[in-house]
Amino acid sequence: MKTVTISTKEIRNDLEGFLRKLKHGQRIQVMYRSRPLVTLAAQEEIDAYLAEDAGTRSAAIHSVKFVKNLPQREPVFNANKSFKELYDVTRVL
Repeated sequence: MKTVTISTKEIRNDLEGFLRKLKHGQRIQVMYRSRPLVTLAAQEEIDAYLAEDAGTRSAAIHSVKFVKNLPQREPVFNANKSFKELYDVTRVL
């Protein structure tokens, strides 16, 4: 699916529409002061409470596999980076 570019002002003015786009699988690149800030997309993982097999043995097995793989995932936050490195809006992504 194509990535849509929007500004932070557009998010403030139409938060509901922004969230609806994310919910329907749209990738969104957010611009701040004419520079790319972040690219967002909805998580692809199935919500355990909404899954068709919720409460079954296969759902429990899936949950256990998910938890076992957590240590192998790339961390979202890097504690070794400075505040400036994490939130520098002048840096082009």
